[in-house]
Amino acid sequence: MSHDTPVAPGNPRREIAAAFGEIANTLDWNHHAWLALMVKLENAREVVTDLTLAEVVTAINQVHDLLGDEVQS
Repeated sequence: MSHDTPVAPGNPRREIAAAFGEIANTLDWNHHAWLALMVKLENAREVVTDLTLAEVVTAINQVHDLLGDEVQS
């Protein structure tokens, strides 16, 4: 067995790649969904540049849950 085998529930590299994948998927969203995401991020209690990847992914998931299949063009 390799010592590099991840034994923890989450692999940080995979989690980071998944977060960036979620962000990249928003490029396919329609204008309405994109604006909804921007409003959600701008309404955060932090400066947008201080948001964590987890907070951004949470906002993406919230907008997707709210709009469902409507997010796609």
